[in-house]
Amino acid sequence: MKAIALGVLYVVLCCTALAQESACVFAANQSATVQIEYRYRTPEGEGLQNGSGFIVAPSGFVITNAHVVSPRHANLKVEGASVSVRAGGLVNPPVEAEVVFRDPANDLALLRLPMRSKEGGWPVVTVGSAANLPVGSRLMGLGFAVAGDIAIVPWGEKTANNTVVDGQLRPWWQTSLALNPGNSGGPIFDQLGTVVGVAVAINSTAQLVNYVIPISRAQHLLDLAEVKTSVAGRCAVFPECRHASHGVERYEKDSIVNRWGNWRRGGYNQGAFCNDFLADLQRAHPQSTFTFVKSDERSRMTWDRHAEYKYYCEFRRQEQPLFEVRRSIACLR
Repeated sequence: MKAIALGVLYVVLCCTALAQESACVFAANQSATVQIEYRYRTPEGEGLQNGSGFIVAPSGFVITNAHVVSPRHANLKVEGASVSVRAGGLVNPPVEAEVVFRDPANDLALLRLPMRSKEGGWPVVTVGSAANLPVGSRLMGLGFAVAGDIAIVPWGEKTANNTVVDGQLRPWWQTSLALNPGNSGGPIFDQLGTVVGVAVAINSTAQLVNYVIPISRAQHLLDLAEVKTSVAGRCAVFPECRHASHGVERYEKDSIVNRWGNWRRGGYNQGAFCNDFLADLQRAHPQSTFTFVKSDERSRMTWDRHAEYKYYCEFRRQEQPLFEVRRSIACLR
């Protein structure tokens, strides 16, 4: 019964922590996540594509999928097109966007929104690096599923480094994220609260097999937008470790060392005695740290009426520190 109870408690605590992380990521990045409508006209008629995207620069640069801002069929002759973007939710007014660059090979595109000088620029997501994200890493997303407002894509995992789509090997991550149509182009976040990928496709023939483009594949677009990547975002949950920056919990060696000197006449003093004692200690124990504790002195008159002094000095010797266990950015190094 105890084992079961502890298991239930762990699940409750784990789920509570995940809910808190999800709420933080949503609150921090909602305003920088956008819904995209691409309308186009061809000789055969009009077409509409929907998707998601995310703002990466205050000047209004947006990353999404190339297929979100392209005709449904590649051979169609487009006679006219427009891109409409709503940032932060469907209740917000749409703005017209410009397609700056399409990269069909990677299924990525860069858009630009009009400047917002009065508001101090557009809100942005924190972009991370996906170069070394291991299989098994936790992921979550934001996006606009078809006919829905901005919503969380609940936590899943990166389940493979590459995938095969239509018989072709692609450098897309396979994930267990619950992506839906309309999430294409939306931001995918890691546990440190940074965007590490772009939602791209779902596998309709399998359960929880969906695909994400690593953000590293969009580096050329980030360079165009002059975006700098960050190690962690506002909602970072760091791993736990011992590190020198955390402070010392205790020392393996921790003791008081002291010394009384011999009686001697003038030409010497308490400070000189302590300095000499400290120098001897440092030579004998070069790996130790010494902290001054206290000093003292005694005096007496000799038979021939000369004053004599002897000095005392005390240090704390500490060696082999055991650093505190904390969660911090230092644990990533």
